[in-house]
Amino acid sequence: MEYIIENHYMSIAFDAETGAFTSLKNKITGDECIKKRILSPAFKLFCIAEGAGAKDEFVPVSVKEITVMNETTRHRIVIDFEGVQCADKIADINAQVTVELCDKSCESLWSIKLRHNDPHYHIMEVLFPYLKGIYLGDNWADDIMIYPHHAGEKTINPIETYTSNRYLNFSRAQTRKDGDIFYREINYCGLASMSWMYYYDKNNGLYFGSHDSEFPLTGLRLETGGQDDPWMGFGIRKYKNISAGEESGIGEYIIALTNEDWHWGAKRYRKWINEIINMPENPDYLSDEVVLNQCYNFKRDGVVYNRFNDIPQMYEKGLSAYDARHMFIASWNRKGFDQNYPEYHPDMELGTPWELYEGCEYVNQHGGFVTFYINSRIFDVYSDYFIGIGRRWAIKDEAGDMTHEQYGPHRFVVLCPAFREWQDYLVDIASWMVRCYGASGIYLDQLGSAEPLPCYDLAHDHRDVGDFNLGYLRILKELLPRLRSMNPNSFLMIENCGDIYGSYVWGNLTWNGEPYDEFFNLYKYTFPEYIQVNMVNPKKDLTGDERLQRFHRDIARATLLGSVFWIGLDKFDDDDEYSAYMNKAVALRRQLNEFIKIGKYIDTEDVLAINGDIYISHWLLEYGDLYIVANLNKTDDAFFEIPLIDVGVNVVYADIDGGKGTAVCRTANGCTRVQVPEAELSYILAIKR
Repeated sequence: MEYIIENHYMSIAFDAETGAFTSLKNKITGDECIKKRILSPAFKLFCIAEGAGAKDEFVPVSVKEITVMNETTRHRIVIDFEGVQCADKIADINAQVTVELCDKSCESLWSIKLRHNDPHYHIMEVLFPYLKGIYLGDNWADDIMIYPHHAGEKTINPIETYTSNRYLNFSRAQTRKDGDIFYREINYCGLASMSWMYYYDKNNGLYFGSHDSEFPLTGLRLETGGQDDPWMGFGIRKYKNISAGEESGIGEYIIALTNEDWHWGAKRYRKWINEIINMPENPDYLSDEVVLNQCYNFKRDGVVYNRFNDIPQMYEKGLSAYDARHMFIASWNRKGFDQNYPEYHPDMELGTPWELYEGCEYVNQHGGFVTFYINSRIFDVYSDYFIGIGRRWAIKDEAGDMTHEQYGPHRFVVLCPAFREWQDYLVDIASWMVRCYGASGIYLDQLGSAEPLPCYDLAHDHRDVGDFNLGYLRILKELLPRLRSMNPNSFLMIENCGDIYGSYVWGNLTWNGEPYDEFFNLYKYTFPEYIQVNMVNPKKDLTGDERLQRFHRDIARATLLGSVFWIGLDKFDDDDEYSAYMNKAVALRRQLNEFIKIGKYIDTEDVLAINGDIYISHWLLEYGDLYIVANLNKTDDAFFEIPLIDVGVNVVYADIDGGKGTAVCRTANGCTRVQVPEAELSYILAIKR
């Protein structure tokens, strides 16, 4: 028997016999999202038997009772499950799943409560909600997946794309195979920058989000049967230790059905998280910084390229080339870049601590400021301190083993950010760099980038296996005010993105990793207040025209997003075409900063139509609108359309080649058509007179 709840926007059906949700219908569009009936449990539990070192996967045994409540404005289904099983093993764990609709919303609220009565097991993970057999409309090939991997992915036809060799061989966030099922799963907060996903086509939208103000370690799971069995599945995994005798509610989840694209999902998620986190407050001077002089060229793999007494001339070179006041110093520590972490002490071959201080002092006295690189995640297994300290600080899995990672030839273990000893060490080292060397910024590498993990080490002082995010939050909350007590101009940077971390940082270093659908618009649109620092150096793994075109695309993306340019002077020759183009791009970016620092990025909102192979970003200003345009093929007849401009609005343009003047506009079909300059990069200002 099927039990149904519905309102004007959606209906949801649950089959008591199979114990699965069998219908998720969008009543706005008439689309049944669950196209294929797959025997799929409503939830899964991953448990460890007492004394065991491996997890077992449990699914519900039976449905005990179903209650449907239809009130005046609210509709609810409550499903009581009795017992869970793994093969021939039965555990005395009961669950109550509640799904609720209200009349005036296209959202459904999902929750699960577990009653754990079995002394033989510990619950460690809860996968819920868990829905399969989905695609939108009549054709799955035009569906689009929005996934918060780092600053965002936008993937057309994920059913086919996710099962390609490119994704199966991805080094991170890759597709894996389990029997006939392909799946991707990334953990929040870090590898996943936010805890929501969005799936849509031209008519339908599906929002799948975890709204959990405790911010536990959370996995965002996607599944598909591939082209031969086309469907998508969605699930959210929470890492939480629940022992016998406990009753626990796990998170709060929203599933919504709309007729809108991914912007709806970004607004919905932002509306929720606005109640939980604050936007960052950073020193005013940082709003004028548009380039960063990244210096990873001190010591790498045993080779010395520069020493501490070279810092003044390295700074002056960046100042001369790009007016770069911000000097980012990496590869300064013992044995150089990606070695001997976390022994964050000046390498003796590079000079003395006093020479490092004098170099930073020179920068500070000549109008600049310094950020130091510190890795916040890993411990070198060949360090003299690994046996005594590294093992103790390391994350341990359910079998008690450490997690190993390798970068180049160098091997490390992952440290537990929720362990107080490691937290204190990291905060103290960062504080020392500000006090003793005069740094203004501290960059915490991997903090918002590498995969968050659960930790099962009972000797650690964290409360739960899923406290990874809370550990990093404590580090940021403690570190930033301490730094500012010593230097009010201090700030933090992290690698890549994490929404809950963004409250405490100035810059998020996002990669130029285009082959895997990096869609930085997603994070920028959801959090326009967060500053992205985009890598724009020429790609060393490309050659010829491909390398040059990629360089121009990376510059264009950073410009459209209003990002800070991450520039390595050692990646450019003074007189080559890369350097010449970078000079023009930096000059344009400085012009734009007058508007960007006071505007709000809204992606392509209110851009009604685009003609030609161009890209546009729209910024709201108090006195008008800014449109930044990339016309990389220099199309001569490209244009875009916006709502009809009032008579009192002046429309002007400027471009990367120095052109400027009144923009060519005309009225067409009740809107304003704006001609795009032939230059690769330009901007159009619509200003109220």
